[in-house]
Amino acid sequence: MSSSGVVSKKLKFKGDKTKKKKRSHNHPGGGGGDGDELAALAAADPRGWVLPEHPMEINGPAFILLPSEPLTCLAWDPTRQRVYAAPVDIPQAPEGMNDLSEAEILQTIEPSDVNHVWVISRLSGSEDVISLRTSTGTFLTASPSGTLSATTPSRGPLEAFIPQPSSSGSSSVFPGWSIQTQHNSKYLSTSAPSGTSVGKLKAELRIDVDQPGEHELIRIKCQREFVYKAKLALQEGKDGTASSSKKRFLSGGPAEGSMEDELKRNRESQTWGGGRTIVSEKDRRELKKARKEGKLGEAMLDRRAALKSDRYAK
Repeated sequence: MSSSGVVSKKLKFKGDKTKKKKRSHNHPGGGGGDGDELAALAAADPRGWVLPEHPMEINGPAFILLPSEPLTCLAWDPTRQRVYAAPVDIPQAPEGMNDLSEAEILQTIEPSDVNHVWVISRLSGSEDVISLRTSTGTFLTASPSGTLSATTPSRGPLEAFIPQPSSSGSSSVFPGWSIQTQHNSKYLSTSAPSGTSVGKLKAELRIDVDQPGEHELIRIKCQREFVYKAKLALQEGKDGTASSSKKRFLSGGPAEGSMEDELKRNRESQTWGGGRTIVSEKDRRELKKARKEGKLGEAMLDRRAALKSDRYAK
C-alpha cells in the first residue's frame, strides 16, 4: 500500500474509458486574460449592451451617451426631422439600497426608444471611418457650419466620422470617446442650451470644436454580439489562428452542438419529404459524441437508417 494515504475504492472494469478532468479557466486572482473575457461575453445575452474598449469594437447598434447634466443621449426625431439630446431613463436602485453610482448607471443603462439607437457600419478599405444610420434609414450628417442633421438617405464625405479614445476620461472606469468628422476634423460637442432654447432642450449639440475636452467626452454602448465578434477578429489577427467554434461565430453560424446546428445539418444532408427535419436531445448528444471521436459520417448514416425513411441507407 502506498504511504501517501487514501486508496480509491471505486470499481474499475476493463474497457472503461477514463474521464478527463475539465480544466477550470476561472482564476481567483481576476487575471484570466482575453480567454476568460471572451468566454464571459459568449455566455451572456448577445442582445445586451456593453462598453467597447477598442475602436474596432464600435459596430452595430449603438447607444451614444452625452456629457450633459442630467444624462442625455444622441437621438433622432423622425417627426420633426432633427437630431437632439434626448433624456434617458436612469436605472433605479432596488428598494432599501443606496443610490447607484455613476459607474453602475453606465453599466446598467440601456436605450428605451428605437430612435435612441444608431446603427454603426464601416466601409470596406476604411475601417477607422464609421457612419451612423438612424431607425428610419437615413444617415447622421455634419454640415460644414457645425450643425447636425440626419435626412440624407445615402452616405458621403459629410456622413463619415472617426471615433477616437478620449484622454479626458482616463480617470473613469469605462473608456471615453470623442467623435471627429472626417472632412474637416471637428469634434462633436455638448453644451448647455442658451437663449430661446433654455427650458426646451436638455443640451445643445454642435460639431465645430477643434480640440476635444470634457464637453466632447461621450460614452458608447454597443450590443454584446457585435463587440464579441470584433474581439474575436482582433484576437485572430494577433494569433493568426482561430478555433472552429470561433470561426463559426464570426461567420454568423449556429453554436456547435446546439439545436440550430442540428437543424442546419439536417437541412444540408438529411432532409426528405418536402424538407422535413427530425431532431431530439438524444440525437444531438450522440452526434456530438461521434464528432469528438471522428465518426460523424457513420453516426449520420446510422441515424438515417434508424429513422427508416431512406431504404438505401441500410
